[in-house]
Amino acid sequence: MTSAARHGSGCLRRAWLFCGLLLLPMANGGCQRAASGLLGGSTAENTEAVLVALSEARAWQRRADLLLLDGDLPGAIHSVEEVLLIPFPASAPEAEDVRLDAHLRLARLYLRLGGEEGEKKALAVVEKGRKVATRESFFSAHLESVAADVYRARGERVTDPKEKEDAKRRELEAHERHIDIDKRLLRTLLNLPPASNKGESR
Repeated sequence: MTSAARHGSGCLRRAWLFCGLLLLPMANGGCQRAASGLLGGSTAENTEAVLVALSEARAWQRRADLLLLDGDLPGAIHSVEEVLLIPFPASAPEAEDVRLDAHLRLARLYLRLGGEEGEKKALAVVEKGRKVATRESFFSAHLESVAADVYRARGERVTDPKEKEDAKRRELEAHERHIDIDKRLLRTLLNLPPASNKGESR
């Protein structure tokens, strides 16, 4: 695994840990977003449904971790695919992040298959993830990081100079998309004005 892939994987693990920590106050004190009626329907029922869905997603991801320890890459891929099938209450904001995270990991797992076929499958999952995203987020930004990893792997695999140059260009473009999303998202989160067209720094 490349250093970039290890770094990206570590970021996602930290994000999942953060999500896991959030479950504790939600379970004990109730979910404020649900209480505000964002999920619609019965607040109590929707809150519990979100918690159950998040719990199942975390269990499938943990199962994938254990299978990888045994070298069972196909089994790990299947486990992460199951996360994409978990139903969430309509309009639950958590659903998008969980599914994007699953697309991220699934793409990285396909990349571990190696070769052109693995790269194609990884890019196909990244594209599906882009279609899932309805807003910019940590997870939508890291989809582009995964795309960059795929093109880096392609550049290391191919021998034709033109193909190597094309892979390098695409990797650079993916990093730029990642950076652009992060810049816009951070400015929004920090209530900063939009960057000027002259590329003003943060």
